[in-house]
Amino acid sequence: MKKNVLLALACLLLASVQMNVKAQVKPYDFTDGKLFYKITSKEAKEVYVVSEKPRGVYTVKLKGALTIPESATHEGTAYAVTGIGKQAFYMCEGLTAVTLPSTLKAISDKSFLGCHGLTSIKIPSLVEKIGKWAFMSCAQLERIDVEESNKKYCSKDGVLFNKDVSIVIQCPSGKKGDCNIPESVTKISAQAFYGCVGLTAMRIPHNVVYIGNDAFYGCVKLRTIKCELKEPLTGEAMGTEVFEQVSTGDIGGSCKLYVPVGSKTAYEEAAQWKKFVPNIVEDETLGIDVVSSSDISVRSESGKILIATKGNTANIHIYNAAGTLVYSCIVPAATNVSLPVQSGVYVVKAGNKQVKVGVK
Repeated sequence: MKKNVLLALACLLLASVQMNVKAQVKPYDFTDGKLFYKITSKEAKEVYVVSEKPRGVYTVKLKGALTIPESATHEGTAYAVTGIGKQAFYMCEGLTAVTLPSTLKAISDKSFLGCHGLTSIKIPSLVEKIGKWAFMSCAQLERIDVEESNKKYCSKDGVLFNKDVSIVIQCPSGKKGDCNIPESVTKISAQAFYGCVGLTAMRIPHNVVYIGNDAFYGCVKLRTIKCELKEPLTGEAMGTEVFEQVSTGDIGGSCKLYVPVGSKTAYEEAAQWKKFVPNIVEDETLGIDVVSSSDISVRSESGKILIATKGNTANIHIYNAAGTLVYSCIVPAATNVSLPVQSGVYVVKAGNKQVKVGVK
């Protein structure tokens, strides 16, 4: 019996020692200034910025504005800073601004997750990878900007997209008011608008073919969603809990879902979309085609018709539903024009193209 007890105590002691050794393993190789670095390539002389301890824990908490240098020196060798490690600044709530180095190529998963005080960030031109949830739950972050020369990503109105603006990657948590997703978007990524508590209105364009898991999770102040899809996305085209914690009709909420005329019944019967019953409303201004070509694009926004010319000058004629000419103008090449109009359906003739647009 005594031998068994001693053996058990010895095993517990060994396990405790192993746990302590594991806990003392540092996630970094060296420090330079107030930051910590992990060597990722001795040959290429590259490092990632990492946290002092796992999950963004620091002995001295980082706060205020932080500039990450382009290089860090260790034992006389200069290393290029090419990445931000996983959870490197996780829950560093005191950070208000971070300037990223021009040498940066990768931002890992959850790098800045929970940095509630962060107000601005700009993605450098060489960045080719941004991990999951990199800027999620940054409550005061209203914009994610990207250098124009970046070949992988871009920013529109402060929202992060892939370069050709076909995928919404992440809307900053602090963005407020309306969010009109560009017509070119075909995919809304998982958690793209997660926790965007300040958003009040959203427009989903007609080209979208996929909406990911938790895409609008926690958008508690959404009161209007205008969906241009004539048929609701279902099955594999919809992730799980897309509208979780949105003020939908099934919980007595006030968020209205506007859909194209003739689509209401389909939305009332479709999984997830039917959560909005009885607040699903048909809107004659939705589901109308948009002109977009190599020469010109025509679309509508609240109270306006937007016309953008590219390579050539365009003769524009706009008629109301009664056939009356309400606007006639010449738009020079490479020009954006915003024409204020009353709510209704209009026919826009641009050169040899003609299209109906709805304005509300």
